[in-house]
Amino acid sequence: MPAYVKANVNKPGGMPGKGITPKDKIVIIDVDDIDTFPERDEAGVVIAEDIVMKENKFGVGIYLTPGTGALSSNSEGDADAQGFRPSVQFSHPGNKKEVREFKANWLGKNVIVIIQYCNPDEPADIIGSPCNPCQMAVEYTGNNEANANSFTFQQVAKGDDIGIYKGAVTTSDGVANNG
Repeated sequence: MPAYVKANVNKPGGMPGKGITPKDKIVIIDVDDIDTFPERDEAGVVIAEDIVMKENKFGVGIYLTPGTGALSSNSEGDADAQGFRPSVQFSHPGNKKEVREFKANWLGKNVIVIIQYCNPDEPADIIGSPCNPCQMAVEYTGNNEANANSFTFQQVAKGDDIGIYKGAVTTSDGVANNG
């Protein structure tokens, strides 16, 4: 593939700033369950091939309250040490047994996060890699106004920006194509 070629970045068509509409599940993949992780293209953004999982391994989905998904990616570092620290934050309602088990068993795990969108023409976003994974932070609030967990998954170190993932996603529900 050819390397990135400098080009103008013009205004996209439609309403590009209207906000994101992720599906109601974020896919979390344990780095230890990945057999092969494909490289980004030479421009450093698109992953066109599938993440290949080890036998009998798969990503898991976690429900997010619609309208609470928020992606961010900020550059940081000195002039000779710049990189990105992308993250995704969302809310999950309640504090039932299943979400408590998820929190207890995924804290400290190195993961890849895939955010799929409601628009079928919009490719998925991916945060993290096996060499620079994401980790989870969570805050629970239970009071007279709310009963929810706020999750944040962020890359552990500066590195690549949010990628575009066009490969398939293997979950316990089967395989979904993003391309």
